[in-house]
Amino acid sequence: MKRSCIALAAFALSLSAPAIAQPVKVFVLAGQSNMVGYGVGRQLPVELQSQPDVWYDHYNPDAREGGPYAAATSADWGPLEPKGEARRYGPEITFGRAIAAAYPEDRIAIVKMAQGGTNLVDHWGRGLAPDPEVLYKSQLYHALLGRLDSATYEGDRALRYPEEVTRLDGALARLESEGHPYEIAALVWMQGENEAGWSAAFSYGDTLRGFIAAIRADLGVPGLPVVLGRVSDNLYPANGGPIAAGKEANIDAVRAAQVTVAEEDPRVAWVDTDDFTARSPDDTYHFDSAAYQLLGDRFAEAYLALVREEGSSTASSASSAGSAAAGGGGATGGGATGGGATAGSSGSTAAAGGAGSAGEGGRGATAVSSGSAAATGSAEAAASSGGVAPGSAGGCGCRTAAGQGPGAAAALALVALAGLRRRRSRGHGKG
Repeated sequence: MKRSCIALAAFALSLSAPAIAQPVKVFVLAGQSNMVGYGVGRQLPVELQSQPDVWYDHYNPDAREGGPYAAATSADWGPLEPKGEARRYGPEITFGRAIAAAYPEDRIAIVKMAQGGTNLVDHWGRGLAPDPEVLYKSQLYHALLGRLDSATYEGDRALRYPEEVTRLDGALARLESEGHPYEIAALVWMQGENEAGWSAAFSYGDTLRGFIAAIRADLGVPGLPVVLGRVSDNLYPANGGPIAAGKEANIDAVRAAQVTVAEEDPRVAWVDTDDFTARSPDDTYHFDSAAYQLLGDRFAEAYLALVREEGSSTASSASSAGSAAAGGGGATGGGATGGGATAGSSGSTAAAGGAGSAGEGGRGATAVSSGSAAATGSAEAAASSGGVAPGSAGGCGCRTAAGQGPGAAAALALVALAGLRRRRSRGHGKG
């Protein structure tokens, strides 16, 4: 209790007048259950149990039905710490710590919204109708962006939770009200386990491209860095995983798509999770506490590598939450269709044509900042070395050469990942 009171007092001081103009880097963390996290908060080192120097806005749509995260919904910025009845955490704890260390002159702020068992097709795409089977997992794109979402929700697409306080628009509005200049620094995305068990796996690359394009367009940051966590090989049945035998190709497809999307876009990176220990022999979907800490470190390292390649961070935005989204747009199969460009008052503007047409025909266009060049490497080399390109550190993924087309990269990645799976399944099983 005493430690908690001290942390809250320190956090209150961090919001006080002397820091009112401190620039803020806002990181958006989202995805499914491995972003929610099963880390045990009470086992964290003291210095990580509450971090008042890193601001945190948390939401889990489980709260829509009064679940265990209902009381953990943020009403304002608070210190970075485990959440929910069981004080669980995901990669945000070490991610925030590492990013704060890398940017001592800036305030680091994390907006995290994640929900277990969700997919891009039914739950996270822009402009989706409610999921009739699992209502509380519906329309998560809007739950994350709120007024920044350019989609129109009418008729059978009407919002299931229209009075819900959404995360990012409110969090940014609070920064503005306190006079903080800010930039939306990156999206960190840990998701794909859901699609790995069914046919959506084979179109995962297209839906992921559409999702990234929609986010970039609606936030008005066309070169927004994105860091992906590749789904773990713990999923394979030969490794003791939960996905049924005969679905190995589905897992291959999701893993290959995540690598390919990163390789074809110089503002996207992926990180490896294959060396992570499963939470338990009965729960190989999820990681143990140590793995979530390592995942946060890898996400931070991958982000820092992306911005180093560009020579600078993302463009600063001082746009108001209420004015960022204009124009309609829906979604088809998780890709954005129609959408309008969004603009911040700092002059950062999304490309209305390219981002607005993402997702048509089932394929999303990927927006990239001008002048970027992809790093050399190959999907085959990355996969054959356990998911880490030669010369890379900490499990960060590499990208293919700029001249290699997405189709070639996808084929290489799929073949290499299938070979990796076969080699590992012959050697041992995982619990």
